[in-house]
Amino acid sequence: MSEHVDGTEGGRETGRSTALLDRLKAGDERAYEELVTEYRERVFRVAWRILRDDESAEDAAQEAFIKVFRHIGRFEGRSSLYTWIYRITVNIALNKLKRDRFRQMLPLGDLPRRERRPSADPVRMAESSEIGERVSKAVAALPDKQRTVFTLKFHEGMSHKEIANVVGCSEGTSKANYFHAIRKLRKLLEDLNEDAL
Repeated sequence: MSEHVDGTEGGRETGRSTALLDRLKAGDERAYEELVTEYRERVFRVAWRILRDDESAEDAAQEAFIKVFRHIGRFEGRSSLYTWIYRITVNIALNKLKRDRFRQMLPLGDLPRRERRPSADPVRMAESSEIGERVSKAVAALPDKQRTVFTLKFHEGMSHKEIANVVGCSEGTSKANYFHAIRKLRKLLEDLNEDAL
């Protein structure tokens, strides 16, 4: 069986994940460095997609890793380590968002992505950038829970069961939030080609 992205096999921690977890609980600082190296980019990306600001997302990611380090002894293994870290990150980001509502949102297109390939056609690039900015603004306009569920499902590829664990809701609530987010995005972007979503 292949290893899931969250470091679990069939819902259980893999041997590698378990060994890392044991070392973290024992206070091994190298294990903490490995954890940060392994999850840094994904944690930052999730925080950024909620907060839409590099500095705020970096602060949220750092705060999440500090909280993980301080509270690793309380981790009971009812979810995967990955899911627990994401839950902490999402909660921190949502709390920051509530405290700082007036902050200017950045478009999703500003986040550097490895998978992007440069296009030789400047007109296509301009159209793509404009569409990306429109989509980003539409996502930013969603209510917090819907935006979080949409981000975790659409961008992170998480299942509704995983999202429910991260957000702290039922699987049905996750599905409902995703459904409403998609419906609102379609309405906000109805003038775009359906393939753009």
